[in-house]
Amino acid sequence: MEQIKVGSRVIEIDVKRTKEFYKNYQLITEDCGCDYCSNYLLACDTFPKDIMNIFNLLGIDPRKEGEVYECLENEDGTHLYGGFYHIVGRIIDGPDLWIPTEEGEEFSSLGHNEIETEFNKDLALVPDDFPRPVIQFEFQMNVPWLLS
Repeated sequence: MEQIKVGSRVIEIDVKRTKEFYKNYQLITEDCGCDYCSNYLLACDTFPKDIMNIFNLLGIDPRKEGEVYECLENEDGTHLYGGFYHIVGRIIDGPDLWIPTEEGEEFSSLGHNEIETEFNKDLALVPDDFPRPVIQFEFQMNVPWLLS
């Protein structure tokens, strides 16, 4: 595993094992055929270079495995998507993704900028055969609507 700094986080990742998992895993649309997931899959080929560089750095194929969801349609016709992917690794240092409120609830530190990314040690929907140790890469970004 190698240590890298991404944003405010220092993580230790095994890119080779992460890539190997994604190489053999199914497309997101094989679990869900809704228009939002279908559009996201099409839009993967149009992602900005900076987000694709992060996916490549982490060994993630954005078309596979993850959990994605549409949050809202923007005035310009793009859609704000959120979601997460899993990577083989550990968080070494950095702030928590979930910030507690005075009421005892939590909210995500991800804002609503064009592209937001973060890592999370709290996991959801990890495939049973995903290699360990595992952390979650979370994102929010505006995605073009490509379905007719």
